[in-house]
Amino acid sequence: MRKITLISYYFAPLGRADGVNRSYLVKYLYDLNWQVNVICCANPQAVFRNFQTDNTLLEVLPKQVNIQRIPAPFWAPLTGLSALAGLAPDPFAAWIEPAVQRAAQSHESPGMVLAIVPPVTNAKVAYRLALQTNAPLVLDFRDNVFNIPRTIVAHSRAIIASTPLSLKEMQAHYGVADKVGFVIYNGSPVAYPQAAPAARKKAKGLRIVYAGLLNLNQDPAVLARAIKRMESRYPACRDQVEVDYYGPRNFYTSLFLRPYLQANIRYRGYLPFLSLLDQLAQADLGYTSLRPRGNAYRIPSKVFQYIATHTPILAAGPDGDLASLINSKQIGRFSHYHDLDAQADDIHDLLCHPESVQKMRQNLADLQAQFSMAAQVKKLSRHLEQVVA
Repeated sequence: MRKITLISYYFAPLGRADGVNRSYLVKYLYDLNWQVNVICCANPQAVFRNFQTDNTLLEVLPKQVNIQRIPAPFWAPLTGLSALAGLAPDPFAAWIEPAVQRAAQSHESPGMVLAIVPPVTNAKVAYRLALQTNAPLVLDFRDNVFNIPRTIVAHSRAIIASTPLSLKEMQAHYGVADKVGFVIYNGSPVAYPQAAPAARKKAKGLRIVYAGLLNLNQDPAVLARAIKRMESRYPACRDQVEVDYYGPRNFYTSLFLRPYLQANIRYRGYLPFLSLLDQLAQADLGYTSLRPRGNAYRIPSKVFQYIATHTPILAAGPDGDLASLINSKQIGRFSHYHDLDAQADDIHDLLCHPESVQKMRQNLADLQAQFSMAAQVKKLSRHLEQVVA
């Protein structure tokens, strides 16, 4: 079997996109005959961030996968506070030495070393492990990261990015346009078996579901503002749109989302991944949002979960890869984040024309296989084989 060592500070049973996506990445690599080793943090910590546990993710992982859960030292939170205050560049730097030391104790070759970034910590651990063992290094940008030491990027055999614009921006920033680079979308971890339109309950109006992190970077409360604007512009449509927000409770839900909650706009809390898919399968629309600054490259992981459940996408954000995907594939409606009137009109139009929603579902069914994580990891596997050939 080919061997690969994955460096990922966050890992299952962490119930965030990091934990979900990394778990299925490992599963699908193993299914493609890769011997996978994982180096992750045993006690992940972050300032102002909740950590939900989804033990169902542990059932996804093949028993043959070697997972080294290396604890960060007890004083690690001080590094996070220093980074928050701008006094340190890496909030998880305290984990680097323990991780490198534990990994170095193994007498076996790590094979290829694949670092998931962010956080930048993963790249630093992977670089040192690659140097010590003379193993090839590959950097996988799931989000844009601008503070990786350039020596690390220069040393890597290839870089991966989650979208075309991200790859272009990372190559330009680090001056490695000639570096081998390729795009691997996050993809949907599972093919949802009940994605047929018949699985959706018939109800008056629209039910919109938001699934994922709730924070200021995405600011999903803009949906509630858009609904208020729609009801003001079209009074006959008042109370015909329901919204359910699913995600971890945090300062955003308490300070920025709570003022908009009412009988038809609800915060439902956190759900394990597979249970969340059940909710998406019963929704008319899945919502995603991005504030414009620096987010043009992003396609949030939840978008691929919407694709998997054939749930048409209602989105607001900057012009970029998310808008291009939705508009080119005709799988939803996209409006600029700051244009509440356009968002209100999108909601009203879909409320009044359910046949448009049905057409989007058909388009989504055609895309499901292409944007499955299994298909994306198969593409990744082929690229990695070429990198080390």
